Amino acid sequence: MQRPPFSVVAEPFDADDSVRLRAAARIEVDRTYGRPADRGRPLTGATAAAHVIARDRTGLALGTASLSAAGDGVFEVRRLFVRPDSRGQGVGDLLLLELLAQAEELQAPAVVAEIGALQPHAAALLTRNGFVRIMPFGPYREDSESVCFSRAL
Repeated sequence: MQRPPFSVVAEPFDADDSVRLRAAARIEVDRTYGRPADRGRPLTGATAAAHVIARDRTGLALGTASLSAAGDGVFEVRRLFVRPDSRGQGVGDLLLLELLAQAEELQAPAVVAEIGALQPHAAALLTRNGFVRIMPFGPYREDSESVCFSRAL
């Protein structure tokens, strides 16, 4: 089996590439919904239990993702984002798999995720990686546009 042309590693939450990728994610999601669309708990260096970044062989940052505590030992996937020019190559899958591995190390019983109703590619990513749709949880309970998923570990 051939090694992918990129790797996923833990990096500091506030590293320049991470900050830039999260800003790009925010712009894309806000543009998709025509308004600020972030309804979750604030994601900061203090609230991120894990943070990973995908880089190609030259070191170019391709994508990023974080985990934050959702309660009862469960972690939530946050700000999973892949640059548009790097999509369709498995970057999102490897970011998600690395977060799942880190959640297992943290002995989480499950991982949850929330996406908006206008993000079918994100739903497909979660589904093909073993997530199932659930009722909205936590801060998303009253949001009619929230689509939530869970995967037991």
